[in-house]
This record gives sequence, C-alpha cells and structure tokens, in this order.
Amino acid sequence: MGGMLARAKTILRTTHFTALYDKGYHTGSEFHTADHLGIATLVAIPAIGRKSQAPNPRYNAEYFNYNSDQDTYTCPQGHTLTSNGTQYKARNYTFKQYKTKACKTCAVRENCTTSKINGKVIQRSQYTQNIQDNAKRIAQSGDLYKKRQALVEHPYGTIKRQWGFDHILTKRGLQAASADLGLMLLAYNLRRLINLGIPFKTVIKRSLLRILKLLKGLKSSKLELVQLKTQNTSYAVFVGYRIHFNYF
Repeated sequence: MGGMLARAKTILRTTHFTALYDKGYHTGSEFHTADHLGIATLVAIPAIGRKSQAPNPRYNAEYFNYNSDQDTYTCPQGHTLTSNGTQYKARNYTFKQYKTKACKTCAVRENCTTSKINGKVIQRSQYTQNIQDNAKRIAQSGDLYKKRQALVEHPYGTIKRQWGFDHILTKRGLQAASADLGLMLLAYNLRRLINLGIPFKTVIKRSLLRILKLLKGLKSSKLELVQLKTQNTSYAVFVGYRIHFNYF
C-alpha cells in the first residue's frame, strides 16, 4: 500500500485524496507509511481472531482506554494496566505489554480473560495509533467506504476465467476497447438478471433499447465496427466475438 500511495502522490502531485483498500492491506507499517506521506486511507478492518477475543466481547482490547501521557491503559472496570517499559520484538514490529495485578481479584475476570496466571495482557506496538486512526476514519466515512465494498472482482473473475476473455480483442484505440468490454459486461448483466429470477420478458424489455442503441449505425468493414454516439462519448464497438463462445 505504501508503495502505491507514493507513486500516486508523484503522479497526482498532491496528497489531497483518500485511498480505499480492502482488509488485505490492514498492516500497521503500511498505515505508518501512509500517515508519513500525509495521505488519508480507509482500510477495511479484519475480524478479531478467536484467540485475541475476550470471553465477553465487551472486554476486548478495543474497549480499554489508552492514556498517552501516563502510558497506561484503563480497563472497563476502572483498573490501570501498566508496562515495565520493555520493548518486545515481533517479526515486523516491536511492542510493549500492559497488565495489572488487579486481575487476580477482579469479579469479572472470567469475562475478560482465560489466562490463569498473568491475567489480561494488552499489547501496544509503535503502529497501534496508526491503526486506531484508520478505525476512526472508517467510522466517520459514512457511505464512502461502501463504494469500495462493491463486489466488482467476482464479475471480472467470471468474465476472465470462466468465459475466457482474459484480454481485449480490439486493438484500435481506447474507444473501441471500451466498447468491446461493454459488450462483455452487457452479456454478464443479462445473465445475472436471469439468474436472479427476473422474468425473461422483463429482462428483454429493459435491455432491448440499449442493445438497439449499441448496434445503431452499424457499418460494413473488415472489423465490423459500430459507431455509437451519446451526449458525451462516442464508442467504437468490435463485434467479432468467438464463434463457439457461450454467454449463458
């Protein structure tokens, strides 16, 4: 993520944009790089693993308040967790541990931890604040991140792997290539509507006008190019698809 953001910053010559990523990019070091570049990110938050969860989710680490001035945590029961100051090393980061002796006599210990020796232990790395800042941005983003959650990978996977369209057939410019892809997506949408149980007559009725507009102005040529003009864009559509291809 950090490398992509650095390139985007160089190309756009600005940091006044927000980058949206899925949870595969939820890494503390990457957040640190993004914050250092001054670029706001919205990265999906992965689910907490079972081993990291408290018996009662209300006592997960996220509900422990951190005091940056005193470098301590306060648990939901009001107990203070402190660190001995030691920096422990993990694979790609370092962290400190916070705990309290109050766990031994705490009335809700069974809800908070399964550890019978040390009690509740909170780990804080040098990237924890960066991770928490991302969580705040996600919470405040409203409908913005929902755009990233649109399932666009599945249609492309179907078109490329199942249908065999792993490249654009048209070689004569962006407009022709865009129309080539447009026909693929039209076929996908028709199939999707039918699979969803939409009556076939309704599908045809809704699609017929678009198909007619798409084919309007058909001209005879070696590549069978279709010129379609709209208010804003003109398309050149290549209709020379594979003979044995089955859309449905």
